[in-house]
Amino acid sequence: MNKIFNKNDVIFKQGENATCMYEVHTGSVGIYSGYGTDQEKLLTELKAGTFFGEMGLIDQMPRSAAAVVLEDHTEITVISQDNFQNYLKDHPEKMMEIMQHMSGRIRNLTNNYLDACRAVSEALESEKNGKEKSNWFKSKVDRFLKDYRASLEAEMAQKIQYDVDGIGKDEIFYYL
Repeated sequence: MNKIFNKNDVIFKQGENATCMYEVHTGSVGIYSGYGTDQEKLLTELKAGTFFGEMGLIDQMPRSAAAVVLEDHTEITVISQDNFQNYLKDHPEKMMEIMQHMSGRIRNLTNNYLDACRAVSEALESEKNGKEKSNWFKSKVDRFLKDYRASLEAEMAQKIQYDVDGIGKDEIFYYL
């Protein structure tokens, strides 16, 4: 079943039971950790031709993140547990796409985990032996700090915009 969503529509919340998966046809969807909290973080942006929510549908575990529409008139196919097998019978080529998508996500998570393990190990080893940290380690820390700064800057920009939106024109001149 295809549905049209608008910007800021919440498709599902983190922690909800998974009963559907989704395919984006037009527009975009943001996948967030901690959506609506101080720790909100956009994990990824999904465009047309991508699937999401498939892991929850398959393993029937609660959602690990929230899905929020980023553009008006975003068209999405909703695939419930009840019609999942029929969907695959009608679109057998989609099974490989779903598996490739899941495989890519798992591969990225594994690489990130291994990088984190290597970084912790190298940091501990350099502290223990008084060795200088490698360029690889320094580049990982630099990348982390760059991402963290960007996240803080985006958060600060949102707060400033909120503060400006909440102040009347006469009050702005008072503050100036």
